[in-house]
Amino acid sequence: MGHYFDQLVNVIAQLRDPQGGCPWDLEQTHESLRPYLIEECYEMLHAINSQDPQLLKEEMGDVLLQVILHAQLASERKDFDIQNVCQGLQDKIVRRHPHVFKKKKNDEDLSLNELHEQWEEIKVQEGKTKSILPEEDLFNPSLHAAFKIGKRTKKIKFDWESPHEVLNKVQEELDELKESLDKKSQSRSPYFETAIEEELGDILFTVAQLARHLNFDPELTLSSANKKFYTRFVQMIELCGNREQDFLKLSLKEKEKLWSRVKENEKGK
Repeated sequence: MGHYFDQLVNVIAQLRDPQGGCPWDLEQTHESLRPYLIEECYEMLHAINSQDPQLLKEEMGDVLLQVILHAQLASERKDFDIQNVCQGLQDKIVRRHPHVFKKKKNDEDLSLNELHEQWEEIKVQEGKTKSILPEEDLFNPSLHAAFKIGKRTKKIKFDWESPHEVLNKVQEELDELKESLDKKSQSRSPYFETAIEEELGDILFTVAQLARHLNFDPELTLSSANKKFYTRFVQMIELCGNREQDFLKLSLKEKEKLWSRVKENEKGK
């Protein structure tokens, strides 16, 4: 295991060799690599959802490449290296799991709630501020962040009582967006652009809370909706091909008829 890992680290270091490395890799910085890290993480999530072990293995390798490449960049600046990353991670895992690594023979097993409380307390001991609403929630993808924020505020009873109450709030936010759109049509003031964006954000946040109240993860729910739209769209293009039609030359009404046909075909399956 260590042999292959060391080889991989050396291969990536060679990509950054100023004398014979890859020109593209030599141009990269932590900042320029950010989109690729996001992309690879999502491709790994797709592999998990696909339940394809071979694809998952490949995508895990791509994520690992990003981690080691960032460590290589840091090593060149003498900030830290991959060994420091591994050591720091190992220390943190051991520190945060005393029920595993410091457990005595007669110690009782902790419940999941007790484990969570222990985890939070250890983070406080590490110097991380204990907060009802920690700022790091905002570092997540926005839809997932909204979901996590709602879960936290629910614990302190700052939440709606039922999905119907949240649905009413969604309708209220929609009405406010409509009002801003109506005002914009009557005025050229840039103020209304800001107001519209704010109202739209409120709708998205509230819809995430509605998903939470209905016991759905909004990120996964939207992912399924994206996949459904994509599948239907591909089927529309296939229908056009079967009819020797050019989709781009169809009118909107004709495209909508194709969409309806695809939906009807789904019901027949």
